[in-house]
Amino acid sequence: MSAGSVLIVCGKAEMASSMQTMLIKEGFYPVSCAHSASEARRNFFNTVLDIVIISTPLPDEHGTDLVFDVHEKTSAGIVVIARPEHLLDMQCSLEKINALILPKPINRLTLLQTVRFALSVRNSMAQLITERDSLKKRMDERKIVEQAKWMLVEKLNLSEPQAFRLIQKKAMDLRLPQVLVAEEIIKKYE
Repeated sequence: MSAGSVLIVCGKAEMASSMQTMLIKEGFYPVSCAHSASEARRNFFNTVLDIVIISTPLPDEHGTDLVFDVHEKTSAGIVVIARPEHLLDMQCSLEKINALILPKPINRLTLLQTVRFALSVRNSMAQLITERDSLKKRMDERKIVEQAKWMLVEKLNLSEPQAFRLIQKKAMDLRLPQVLVAEEIIKKYE
């Protein structure tokens, strides 16, 4: 099983190739390389990325704009490798998007640990987003059921428990989710 897919964006082909070889040996797959920001942007549309490693500066831009594009257009974890004199500026501009920033020169172990950490953070964020979306959906459905219940209370002079029981019973009888029954009630009484 693959540890994750990686895109390495680095203007130096030799450095990119070295990182690619190391990551493949560590179980990451596929690991592709782009040698400019524009080439990297074309890769966003072709593959699902778990991690993007950007070694700045790039031949066609500094790299900060690319980091923002990666964040906006993918759910990938982002690792930025920068010259020590650029670290502070990059940290200030990138801290809001949770990009991990490492100083050059970088050693193999530090890069590998950072990539694994970025992957872990990415997976945790994806799980939280899924849970949030599920909760939001359930809350929205609950609001619809509540709205239908209060319409029944108002229109049919039922008590709150009676109205809710009516929705439950109709849903069971029709073998439908309560939210669909509630939506029909809302349409009928609006």
